[in-house]
Amino acid sequence: MIDIDYSVIRSPKRKTVSIIIRANNQVDVLAPNHVPAARIHSFVQDKSNWVQKKLQFNQDVRARYQAKTFAEGEAFDLLGKSYRLDILEPMTPIHITDDKLIAPSQQPDKLKKSLITWYRQKAEEHFQQRCDHFAAKIGKTPAFIGVKTYKSRWGSCHHDGRIFFNWRLIMAPTWVIDYVVVHELCHLIHHNHSKAFWNVVEQTMPDYRQAKDWLKTNGLMLEL
Repeated sequence: MIDIDYSVIRSPKRKTVSIIIRANNQVDVLAPNHVPAARIHSFVQDKSNWVQKKLQFNQDVRARYQAKTFAEGEAFDLLGKSYRLDILEPMTPIHITDDKLIAPSQQPDKLKKSLITWYRQKAEEHFQQRCDHFAAKIGKTPAFIGVKTYKSRWGSCHHDGRIFFNWRLIMAPTWVIDYVVVHELCHLIHHNHSKAFWNVVEQTMPDYRQAKDWLKTNGLMLEL
């Protein structure tokens, strides 16, 4: 029997038990209020092989990731393209020129905050454009489009029609971003992950599985 450390998050709205493996390898079990702890533990044990594979996968990916130091010449991605950081005068606005990401001379922690603000702005602009594009095809328009910082999801669609995207997604290739946009817009039709939902996704983006696999393999690398 494999011993797995996990936290239980209960909700009166949930109907089933499910497991979420966070990017930092934290294991959370989502469960309805009425499900006894013994049943939850049994569920986790039944899924232990899957959990271990996911934890090992995350660990292997993390081993390849090097934290940003925000130094001259470091690589930063935008829409799947890599740019080398070029640090200039303190008042220089952040912008892209050829293959360079131009940024002001700041302390690393302050430069990180400035770059996150810049990335979020780019994300808001791009997600709005792509939502407009695919909304016309799907026939559903969101009530609002915004960006957030999520730990373990790329987007969310609320029942009131608001859609939010993880700003870090702006570092991914455009075709991967399009998949997440289509995914969330399709939730305006089916607010679940039923077969009918995936049918609508596939009708709009036939090769969505490639983008989904890309995020599973590379999503943890989209960080500042």
